[in-house]
Amino acid sequence: MELSYKKNFIDFHTHIFPEKLYSAIKNWFATNVRWDFYFKGSSEEAFNFLISIPNLKYFLCFGYAHKPHISRNLNIFYASLKSKSEKAIPLAVIHQDDEDKSKIVEEAFNSGLSGFKIHCQVQRVRPDDERFDIVYQKIMERDGFILFHAGLGPFTNEFVGFRHFNNFLKKYPRLKVVVAHLGAFESENFLKASLDHEHLYLDTSYTFIANPTNMLYAPLELMIKARDKIFFGSDFPGICHSFEDAVSAITNLGFSEEILDKIFFLNAKKFLKL
Repeated sequence: MELSYKKNFIDFHTHIFPEKLYSAIKNWFATNVRWDFYFKGSSEEAFNFLISIPNLKYFLCFGYAHKPHISRNLNIFYASLKSKSEKAIPLAVIHQDDEDKSKIVEEAFNSGLSGFKIHCQVQRVRPDDERFDIVYQKIMERDGFILFHAGLGPFTNEFVGFRHFNNFLKKYPRLKVVVAHLGAFESENFLKASLDHEHLYLDTSYTFIANPTNMLYAPLELMIKARDKIFFGSDFPGICHSFEDAVSAITNLGFSEEILDKIFFLNAKKFLKL
């Protein structure tokens, strides 16, 4: 596979699931929104595909806790991925209705996981929900971070959107956070907020790529201003697009080589302290 970005890079947004859960997710997309995954392999094959990309130095991989009481087992699975490849940087998951959330956070960090993924749309929870207060406190104590799906796209419900996320920022300005999909469909608000908040970053996953329903955009002039706060993300296994589609969607935006190097590698390397 030849990529349009030729240098070393970091992928900040990939999905690896236990096989049974992965099959259920693919079936949900096929049944409910008629989206078919471009990558046809198993979860293990998706992981091995990422490992095989020569200039992909690291990839963050994660899932989400779509219901309570599954986080511990999922976190054991994600911690196990660290031993399968030095390239893998797996994240933990947590649900707002999990019991003993404080201990789940401690266990995750003790197992070598460096952050958490919270999918507000799937988990049906606002980022400013007080049930997460203890989680946020513990993550700050351990110098971790959260990758949020907090934007309106590609599917919207009452738990996502910049309004809720801004409330979170006011409560936790020192917590390091990354917002997926450049915060689309409200990318302008999220990008502007990243310029004002030291610890707010965004990833490019699934932006500028057509899907059967819509396309997630972001204003290029604001991306240039926020060039130090953006990480490349493929969203692999990508649902409706190939890995190269995710890469070329960013390389085709007309950014300078300096900005592309920041987005594809340097920003994430600094953030992750690699």
